Amino acid sequence: MADAEGPKDRRVKVYELNPEGQWDDKGTGHVSLNPVPEEQSFEMVVQCEETRTQLLEHRVQREIDYARQGETIITWCQADSPDLALSFQEAGGCTDVWNRIVAIIGAREDNDTNGPLQGGQVEPMQLPEPSVENAEAILKAITDTPATHREHVASALLQEEYLKKLLEAFREVDKAGKRELAVTFFELFKHIVLLNEISIYEVLFSDEIFASMVAVFDYDPTVKDSKMQHREFLARAKFKQVMDIKDPLVVKKIHENYRMTYFKDVVLLRFLDDGALNTLGSLIYYNNATIISHITEYPQLVQNLFNKINTAVSSIRDHEEKKTSSSSGEPPKGSPDDCDTKDPFLFLQELCNIVKQMLVAQRDSFYKLIEPDVFNSIEDALWAASPQRYPWVWQASVDVLHNMLIHDSAMLRRFMVSRIPSKRNLLTRIVTMIVSEEVTPGLTHQLGEILRMVLDPEAMQTSDKDVFLDHFYKANAAHLDVALASKSTTMAARLTKYNALELFSMCAKQHGYRAKQYIIGHGILQKAVGILPHQDKQLSLSVIRFVRTCIGCKDPAYAKTIEKNRLLDPIIDLFVQNGARYNVLNSNVIELVDWIHRENIKNLNAYLMQDHGAKFEKVSYVDTFRMMAVQHENNLNSQEKDNKDEKMPSAAPDGVTDDSNCEYTYFESNDEGEENAPMLDLADENDGFVPMPRKTEDDDKEADLLATITKRQKTGKLRNKMKSLPKKIVVSRKNSLEDSTPNQAESPRKKRRT
Repeated sequence: MADAEGPKDRRVKVYELNPEGQWDDKGTGHVSLNPVPEEQSFEMVVQCEETRTQLLEHRVQREIDYARQGETIITWCQADSPDLALSFQEAGGCTDVWNRIVAIIGAREDNDTNGPLQGGQVEPMQLPEPSVENAEAILKAITDTPATHREHVASALLQEEYLKKLLEAFREVDKAGKRELAVTFFELFKHIVLLNEISIYEVLFSDEIFASMVAVFDYDPTVKDSKMQHREFLARAKFKQVMDIKDPLVVKKIHENYRMTYFKDVVLLRFLDDGALNTLGSLIYYNNATIISHITEYPQLVQNLFNKINTAVSSIRDHEEKKTSSSSGEPPKGSPDDCDTKDPFLFLQELCNIVKQMLVAQRDSFYKLIEPDVFNSIEDALWAASPQRYPWVWQASVDVLHNMLIHDSAMLRRFMVSRIPSKRNLLTRIVTMIVSEEVTPGLTHQLGEILRMVLDPEAMQTSDKDVFLDHFYKANAAHLDVALASKSTTMAARLTKYNALELFSMCAKQHGYRAKQYIIGHGILQKAVGILPHQDKQLSLSVIRFVRTCIGCKDPAYAKTIEKNRLLDPIIDLFVQNGARYNVLNSNVIELVDWIHRENIKNLNAYLMQDHGAKFEKVSYVDTFRMMAVQHENNLNSQEKDNKDEKMPSAAPDGVTDDSNCEYTYFESNDEGEENAPMLDLADENDGFVPMPRKTEDDDKEADLLATITKRQKTGKLRNKMKSLPKKIVVSRKNSLEDSTPNQAESPRKKRRT
């Protein structure tokens, strides 16, 4: 049993179930089986084919519950470790390993001959003979079996081609036109599908049985007086092989996926429970993983696909050139809408939709494989094809770009940077189509999402950020400007203006000074507000959101532009016309005004209260406007106070000796040094010095004086004065107290000088 190297059909992927319920890919290698004679078992060892490290070492034990899912997957669960799975490249290798596992776990213990079989092996129950007469009895036996014993039912259905014999009995009923019996077979096979057993799904979706099985579901009893047409639809379906895949196993899985998807989404969508849906989804996922792995391992298949795409683009371009040069005005004979032109685009779109469900490592491998060709092909296709004439080209290309951006936006951005020198580049085409009236709303939305992801500065590399954004504002932002300034009033024109406003809002929020320079320099705010008033409420709301975004940037340049051009007037007029109705427009305007109030943007506050204060007085259902009026009054009072403080006399008037004028006289003098400072005599009647007084109100005034000095020093007006400030402040009396009577003596505080 030992096979250290492992045969080629034992190439596997090792998966481990993580706590989130997702299967993590641990690596790819070959499984070898090493015998363990003392335990009558063997070990499965998987060695990574790239790093030669050991990915798995597992000893098969009877206590472990093993299961085979599909033809190529073996899973098992242990109590003390996460669930594991082996996904084989070849069904033959999986069958070989599974048979050896069954040989170990299916053996009964000598001391427990009456015990149950291990490893999921169950004894089948006895079902009635498959025939027309026994159809109701078989249905009753299946429905009466409890859910805990469904494995016994599944085992019985897989014995001696039981399902094939049941379908042969149904064909007799179908030919005889017995609808009631046919409905019984419908219920029977519906309950068989709801058993949710992978082994049964393998038989039902096989080439030999599926066509007969799906015919049973034409007799859905919920469709009265008629029957479904599943057989006719599937008979018309044709398998188109765009890629020349020669591996029969991969081709088989493609067919299985088509059948399971149709069955899950169409035939029994209303009847399948969550368990059956999840099981079918898992089988489809594993088949898709096998298909993508095969394509990734053979790069020539991808190269052939892009050769077909480039040929299709050339056909479209030639057809459009002939139509343009036709003198008669009639379209040229022949059309590029045939399958050879469509199928390569649709196949690439389907591949990318499948890959987005794969694990990150598998997605990365696939996208790196197609990266050298996909962007050039899509760029040529979008420039060659009109979105009205070739909508399938645009839909497929946009889907591919969107999926790749979700995976890694740097790939597309690197390509766009490399194509900056070209005038017919992909970025320019996307921007022009976003504001084009030829594009449908759904496609426009997708293109807008792509542009937002491409222009996201947080996802940009530092080396490309400046170059890419400078190019966008220099060469592409003008297309948005033109759409905004359009005078057309058609539905398509309104949609282009809406898209342009949404993109400008995004740019103002994320691009900082670049967006500010463009928006202010090109009058985008004026053009946006000029749209108002407009009957299209969505467009009006977009204008309000754009203005709100610019104000929310907290940049004085935006506020100054809005105040200077009175750009809030149309918005306030629209708010007044709306009245007291509680709708989105009302909420947006109130939120905009509330933001100005909360941030206390003084120039906008004053502008609104001076021009629209009377209108705001009538709005009483919210406090926003009342609080804004109070804030405006506070701002005015504060401004008046500041103006008074700044207004000081040039010199002290004659005979005035109060402290403020003395301070002003000192700081306005031209003294050069300490020797020029006023040093007055402090002698009293005894020619002695006055002792240092205790702290009085004059000390507080001196503190205020120092604060004034500090404030003026910061403004740079009195730097030289501070250098000449004397170290001591001497206080003197002009008149002796003994020469004055108590009634004539002046207050010592008024006699002090600085």
